Amino acid sequence: MEIIILVATVLAIMEIRRRSIFDAIIKVLLPCLLIVPAIYSLHIPHLPIIGFADAALIPIAIAALVAYGREWKISRADLWLLLFMGGLYYAELQRTGSADAGLVLFGTIVDAFFPYAIGKLVLEQEGMRERFVRRFVILLVIVSVFSVWEFRMGTNIFTTVFGVLFPGQRPWLMQIRGGFVRIVGPFSGSILAGMVLLVGLIFASWVGFVESARGTEKKYYGIKRSHLFFGAIALGLFMTQSRGPWVGVILAYMIARIGRAKNIRRATIITLLLCVIGGTIGYIKVEQYTAGSIWDAKNIEQENAIYRRELLDNYKPIVEKGGFFGYGIVDWPRVPGQPSIDNEFLFLEITQGKLGFWTYVLLAAEAVLASLRAARRATQRTDVYFALCMLGCVLGLMLTLTTVYMGAQSYPLFFLLMGWSQSLRQTQTATATVPETAPARLRFRRVFA
Repeated sequence: MEIIILVATVLAIMEIRRRSIFDAIIKVLLPCLLIVPAIYSLHIPHLPIIGFADAALIPIAIAALVAYGREWKISRADLWLLLFMGGLYYAELQRTGSADAGLVLFGTIVDAFFPYAIGKLVLEQEGMRERFVRRFVILLVIVSVFSVWEFRMGTNIFTTVFGVLFPGQRPWLMQIRGGFVRIVGPFSGSILAGMVLLVGLIFASWVGFVESARGTEKKYYGIKRSHLFFGAIALGLFMTQSRGPWVGVILAYMIARIGRAKNIRRATIITLLLCVIGGTIGYIKVEQYTAGSIWDAKNIEQENAIYRRELLDNYKPIVEKGGFFGYGIVDWPRVPGQPSIDNEFLFLEITQGKLGFWTYVLLAAEAVLASLRAARRATQRTDVYFALCMLGCVLGLMLTLTTVYMGAQSYPLFFLLMGWSQSLRQTQTATATVPETAPARLRFRRVFA
């Protein structure tokens, strides 16, 4: 039954041929990414593992590169991404040989380069930004609403439905905190779910701002639709019971809200002051909270926090020994009792060495700079707000990644945001009506011979 994953490829190709690349992204890629659990995949011996999102992503990315490749403007971010991918391939080649290294390279191309290319080439095409964001928000509203059952009753509707097709692939066991289940939905883990919902919540705030600017807000029972969407995703984020994404979304929302202020300069200064003060207080509290050993922890939450702090010390000798390229992601050394690396930056230092760590940081820094430039140059308030939403998402995710690794849907989503940030542009008017079907089309023959 695993072969059913290739249905996503067929649907994507059909949508590209009959309509457009835009429609393939909206109607096939996003549902595969945000609704279908990432744990289910196609396993063929000696070939890369393919999930539903991968199966949809491959033909769409190839079509996008063919259709819009000439518009690609080379930037420093491209260099950091190529070094990031090349360094991982070399590290794996040195450790495990060409077979595993080839599979790892293929996976990195699909999950990092292809999302980056779609973000850079497609999502800022005329009419595409809003279509993408709206569908992204609506799908996460659906996820949040259906996850209420998981939160209360412990049954994950997404893995229950799709798991019928993959009897040999089991989801993770549920985690309980405070008498309620930490929701996972289709995202493989509670913190990973929180990271995706973080982005969705910031996008929902932008959709509400656009509708308010246009005067096109709809109401249901006297409540604005945008408020309902925002509230539903906020509820989903709450039900993950993941503190990392909670802190990350606070930072992201504070930054994004600058775009709504009447006096942006004053709002920026106030936000910076709040971040400095809050960050200082938070750092002191965290140091106090994790000062002892795991044996001194009063509850499981404090034990997890101390575990993350001890990771940095215990893995330091391994990081230093790994050198410039690291150990690769197939077989890297573990500290006894600490097999889980709940810190993406530490994980990068272990698996991809200093090259992987710094190219990753530089790639994120380029996204920050690009978002700031876009916000500064924009003449429409909706463009300013979106650029700051992008900035908030990047910084919010970076903060969250100090508490978790980057996996499942959060991995391609991160690189999609990296590419998208490099292509931010001004819309023609703040109140322009976005067509339901974007005009850009690509015929089947131009993509596949």
